[in-house]
Amino acid sequence: MVDDSKSATLGDELVRQDVITREELANARAREAETGTPWYRQLLQGGKLNFSLLEDLLKHEFHPKSIRDEHETLGQTLVKMKSLSDQQLKEALAEQKRSGRLLGNILLDRGHVTRKNITMALSKQHGLEFTELAQTPSEPKALEAVPENIAKKNKMLPIRLEGDKLTVLISSPQDRESLRDLGILLGKRIYPILTTVDDIRTEITARYKNAKLNVARTQPAPKTSTRAAGSKAPVVRASAATTPVTAKEEVVRRAEMKKVEEKKMEPAASVKKKKSLQTIAQEASGMPVIKLVTTIIEGAVNSGATDVHLDPQDPEMRVRYRIDGILHDVMSIPGEVENAVISRIKIMSDIDITETRHPQDGHISMEIGGMEYDVRVATLPTFLGERVVLRLLDQSSVLSGIRDLGLEVEDEKTLLRVINQPYGMILVTGPTGSGKTTTLYAALNQKNVLTDSIVTLEDPVEYQLSGINQVQIDTDIDLTFASTLRAALRQDIDVLLVGEIRDPETAYIAIRAAMTGHLVFSTLHTNDAAEAVTTLRNMGVPSYLIASALTAVIGQRLVRQICPQCKSTYKPSKGILKSIGLPEATKNLYKGAGCEHCYHTGSKGRTGIFEMFEVTPELRRLIAADRPIEEIVKAAKLKNMADRCKLKVERGEVAPEEFLRVIRL
Repeated sequence: MVDDSKSATLGDELVRQDVITREELANARAREAETGTPWYRQLLQGGKLNFSLLEDLLKHEFHPKSIRDEHETLGQTLVKMKSLSDQQLKEALAEQKRSGRLLGNILLDRGHVTRKNITMALSKQHGLEFTELAQTPSEPKALEAVPENIAKKNKMLPIRLEGDKLTVLISSPQDRESLRDLGILLGKRIYPILTTVDDIRTEITARYKNAKLNVARTQPAPKTSTRAAGSKAPVVRASAATTPVTAKEEVVRRAEMKKVEEKKMEPAASVKKKKSLQTIAQEASGMPVIKLVTTIIEGAVNSGATDVHLDPQDPEMRVRYRIDGILHDVMSIPGEVENAVISRIKIMSDIDITETRHPQDGHISMEIGGMEYDVRVATLPTFLGERVVLRLLDQSSVLSGIRDLGLEVEDEKTLLRVINQPYGMILVTGPTGSGKTTTLYAALNQKNVLTDSIVTLEDPVEYQLSGINQVQIDTDIDLTFASTLRAALRQDIDVLLVGEIRDPETAYIAIRAAMTGHLVFSTLHTNDAAEAVTTLRNMGVPSYLIASALTAVIGQRLVRQICPQCKSTYKPSKGILKSIGLPEATKNLYKGAGCEHCYHTGSKGRTGIFEMFEVTPELRRLIAADRPIEEIVKAAKLKNMADRCKLKVERGEVAPEEFLRVIRL
């Protein structure tokens, strides 16, 4: 989570901000040297840090020099404002040099300045507008535009909404950085104003609470139902002072009071667990929860995320987006509404909300921004609660063509040639999330649905393909790959897609289909293309059958592309050139500096890197002779994924660090 280059700076910054003491940091680092457990992980486990604080600090990537300069500028600004004398500044800077603490905290402790003085100085320093908190009320529509927990997570208070411009109050200039990504999540242009507030989260809670009370007051009172003709008059219960109470009634009353008192004494976590399913269901149907879930899903679409993770943690549930293969922490969900949010997602995906002890799967079909999305939902019970993962499947992605995949020209010609073969087996290999399904669908799009009979066997069916017959595998009713594959062979099929070869039986039947006049597409989980031969052998498939049926194997990975908006050149070190295998004479490589377009990551979008293992007559002979895979690879003169990725690095499509992250050397 934290690399070595940022570790020392991060620890010092935590001390400066009075989050931990210098002694606690030293002890954690000493323990890291003994055990190998990162110091920040120890502080997280010990409750000294939380994920939210750590993520905020990492986003800013503090550097000691820039921080020191900023502090000196703050002091000079306070002097210019005549809020501080030169002598007071000199004394505070001397103490800062000794302790390493933030200059602002030192000045506050000494009583030289007020918090308002510091905030006004920071507003001048950072070019932000300043306003008094008491003079800036929040408009109801501004509060409605932002769920309360998102406002707390980002430490900003909505005050005004004008079109798509959302004006918010923040208490620190650093909080402005996190608002960039939030604009994508909410679909708004966010304009921050600096203010002075002791605890902005408390102020957020109070304003949202007042807004809810105002809404409740404006709602009409419920009408009392009229009695039907002939019904009995309503019973009016007298007070205890005027109505005699029997001994039995008194025992019942005391028992009820005891239950109430015991409930008050229960810890918050216990109360949360003991909420009735009916209560949770009612909360899930409430507008705040509905809006929160919708905001999470729409925000994922707006940011280009492929997955949404809702991870139960203590004390709050974390929400993370996987963007271009990397997880980003975007918000947290308070414990009191965690169950309601999960139940809302279950209701939307037609999952049993009463079942919390077993994993469940479902899906949500929804339209966002004029695009059709199928959201696949999977729940998993964990120690702290249910974990939910949403996978966003964009129906438009099934229209990807061969040229959209990122193939080199030579590999593209090879793939088109093997796809046009009348029969045989084409395998796509790679780990989970490497784009195998996209490649298979792109290959199927090359076939003519009007003249070819095409059937797919999938678990699950991710995208609906027009003109193609898709079968959903369901092992609960014995509808397995193997049993369905046998039935499919009697369906007069030209092209057959088997979602995954998982067992020897499926492998044997798929190979038999390829040998009897069918073009078979499928996937295997192997590290590279050539290992597919070894995997099939290990499944018990004879080498002579593999040699007869196999037409080609495509190995692939997904790599992040450099953002075109902030792409820049730099002179690489000899070490990085040696690691990638580039000549030492290479003068320039490329990387992304980070901008709003790419959420300051330097990367935007992903592309594939491929290796094409086409089975030629010579390779067919070696496979049939059961020769070692090393000899087969040597004879194939395979241009592997490392070679292809290296080309993309040289052309400036992929950063060198991405090569080292993805390619196994």
